[in-house]
Amino acid sequence: MHPNRNGFTDLDAGVAAEIRSEIARQKDVSVKGIAERLDIRRATLSSRVNGHAPFAPSLLAAVAAELGLKASEIVARAEQAAERADESALAVAS
Repeated sequence: MHPNRNGFTDLDAGVAAEIRSEIARQKDVSVKGIAERLDIRRATLSSRVNGHAPFAPSLLAAVAAELGLKASEIVARAEQAAERADESALAVAS
């Protein structure tokens, strides 16, 4: 897993994508609402959810808990999505 020019990895991007997906799946959940409950700026959380900055483990754990999940579940989902993308890329290249 090599970082991109901003220092983020595919896993960082995958975690952000999983958080975005989970927020979209759940009714009555928003970045603004989560930020308010965690007492952080909406812009701080938004930059992470949108993949502009990586999640710190403690923030990921807090956001996951707000979504009724564990941080490890979010990371596992991101890893699985990356593996599927790698397999698809290999299949296309073959």
